[in-house]
Amino acid sequence: MKRKMRMAVASVLAVASLAMSAGAASYDNCAERLSDLGLFRGTESGYELDRAPTRAEAGVMLVRLLGAEEEAQALEYTAPFTDLEGWEQPYIQYLYDNGLTTGATETTFEPLNTCSAQMYTTFLLRALGYSDAAEGDFTYADAVDFGKSIGLVDMANCNESNFLRDHVAAMSLTALNTAVKDDADTKLLEKLVADGAVEASAAEDMLTFFENYDAYVEAAAAMNEETKMDVSADVAATVDIDGQQVMTLSMPMNMKMDMNMDNLDQSQISMTGTMNLEMDEALAGEGAETSINQDVSYYYADGVYYMNLGDQKVKMDMSFEDALAQMGDLANLAEESASEPICLIDSITTSGNTMTVTYSAAGMSGFIDDVLSSMGMDEAATGVDFNMGDVTSTVTIENGTIRAMSMTAVINLGIEEMTLTMDMSMDMDINATGNSVTVDVPDDLDSYTDLIGGADAPADAAA
Repeated sequence: MKRKMRMAVASVLAVASLAMSAGAASYDNCAERLSDLGLFRGTESGYELDRAPTRAEAGVMLVRLLGAEEEAQALEYTAPFTDLEGWEQPYIQYLYDNGLTTGATETTFEPLNTCSAQMYTTFLLRALGYSDAAEGDFTYADAVDFGKSIGLVDMANCNESNFLRDHVAAMSLTALNTAVKDDADTKLLEKLVADGAVEASAAEDMLTFFENYDAYVEAAAAMNEETKMDVSADVAATVDIDGQQVMTLSMPMNMKMDMNMDNLDQSQISMTGTMNLEMDEALAGEGAETSINQDVSYYYADGVYYMNLGDQKVKMDMSFEDALAQMGDLANLAEESASEPICLIDSITTSGNTMTVTYSAAGMSGFIDDVLSSMGMDEAATGVDFNMGDVTSTVTIENGTIRAMSMTAVINLGIEEMTLTMDMSMDMDINATGNSVTVDVPDDLDSYTDLIGGADAPADAAA
C-alpha cells in the first residue's frame, strides 16, 4: 500500500505541471454558445458530442456559418441526390447551387457517412471566404495545415484521428472568432451579424467574450516574448488519497531567466526558494521524516541542470534542444496553436486591469488526455484515469502584458482502486523584464556531482 501511495503522488506531481500550463474532450461550453446564436441545435437526444458528425450535419453547419440558412430554407429541391431526407434537402440544395458540394457520386450525397476533420476544416475555411478551387487558397489535402496557419485549427479543438461532434462545436466557435479572408478587422461572427444571419442582441455577449479573449491572448503573447524575466512565485498543493490528506506542499520561489532563443542550451536560469513539505507517515515510510523544511536552489547553465538540496549538490545534463526534438509533432502543434485555445475557456470577466479566466474542466481533461495519449502516457498505457476539476486563472494586465497571475486547479487521478486528488495553486508576480534582469549562478557549479551515473550520487537523489 505504501508503494502504491508513493507511486500515486509521483504520478499526480508528474502531470501537475502539464495541467497548469493550459479520450474524447467535452466541449458543451462551445455547443451552448453556438446554440445561443442559433447555430448548433443538436438532436432529440441532445448535442450528442461524443459521436462522429455526419456529412449532412456538417453541410448544415456550413450553410449556417455562411449566413444562408434562411435563403436555403426557401429553395426548391432539384439537386440530383436521391438519398436525402426532407430536412437535409434545402441545405444541400444551397451547397449544390453554389458549387460547394458535388456529392459523393452523381446521384448520392451519402448523408449518414461520417465527416472527417479534413472535410469540416474545408467547410469552415469556405465559410471564412477561402477557396479550395483550382488556384485557390488551399487544397483539400492540406486543409488542416492551412487552418492551423490562420489560427482556425489549434492543439485542442481538432482530433484528426477521432473527430467528433465535440470538435465540430469547438472548431465552429474558433471560426466565429477568426477573421474572414481579405478583412483582418472583421471576424466571422461580426460578418454574420452584419449580414442579418445572427441577431445583434444574441451576439453581444459573445463578441464581448471574444474581445476579452483577444486581449488575454495578446497579453500572454507579450509576456511570452520576454526572454529576460525576474519572477516571484508561490506554489502550494495538498494531496488527498480516498479523501484522506496525505501531503501538503508550499514552495515560495524566485526565478530569474535569460533565454537564448537561437540556442536554448545556452540559456541561464536560477530558481531559489524554500520547500515546506508535510507527509503522512504511511506515505513517508516508517521512521522517515514527515516534515521537510529546507532551502532549495536550482540552476541551468551550458546545457546542465544543477540542484542544491541543502545537503546534496547534484547535476544532470539537460538539453532543451533535444527535448524539443523528441517532442516532435507535439512541439510543432503547440508552436502553431494559440497560446490559449478558446474552446477551453468557459468565461472571462474583467475588473479594471484584472481579468479572471475560468476554464472548462471537461475540456481541459479531454485536452490533456489527448496530449498524454500522443506521448504514449494515456490510461491504457499507464493505468491512470485522469480528469481535471475546476481551473481558474486571474491575471493583472499592465501596458498590454501580464504582470501578475494566480491560478488554481484540481487534478483527480484514479490509480487501481485509489482516487488521488491534488488541489494546487500558484501565485506569480513579474518583478522585472528586459536588460535589467541578471541571472546569478554560483561559482562552485564544478563541485556538483552527477545525479545519474555518478559514483557519488545519493541513492535517493531522484526521489
